[in-house]
Amino acid sequence: MTLKSTLVFDGLAVLDLLAHAKNAPKHTSPYGLTPNPGPGLMLVKDDGIYLMSNGDPGLPGTDTVNKVVYAHGYEALPTTASIEERIARYDKVRDAVGGDDFAEFLPAKSLARLAADGRLEIELAADKMSIFIVGPQAKPQARVPTTR
Repeated sequence: MTLKSTLVFDGLAVLDLLAHAKNAPKHTSPYGLTPNPGPGLMLVKDDGIYLMSNGDPGLPGTDTVNKVVYAHGYEALPTTASIEERIARYDKVRDAVGGDDFAEFLPAKSLARLAADGRLEIELAADKMSIFIVGPQAKPQARVPTTR
């Protein structure tokens, strides 16, 4: 299977997470592997695909312990969803990014050009991840890759 997916996130929601990470007194890394990663976001796959701040203490969420921003179309389903809906969502998420849960760190500096009315696109392939900052829909702009 060749894995290649594009995950899309709203700029304003991502900037809210980034502001928390930048203003937090401490920062965590996925699985605690890096002692001081600095501010950034974590791209997470578990019961959906989402971004969350790596700021410690965490940014409280409404329906989750930590506030998360889901990729368009990859939101976690409510506990009231039918088994058929849950299987379909699991298959969609697995097809997009694989079957294993993961967390991947994205440094805040790689997202510096993101605007509130733009969007963040993360392209995942089996062997690499690319981050694109996309301008507002009203003024089309080419996707601008950032370094990672």
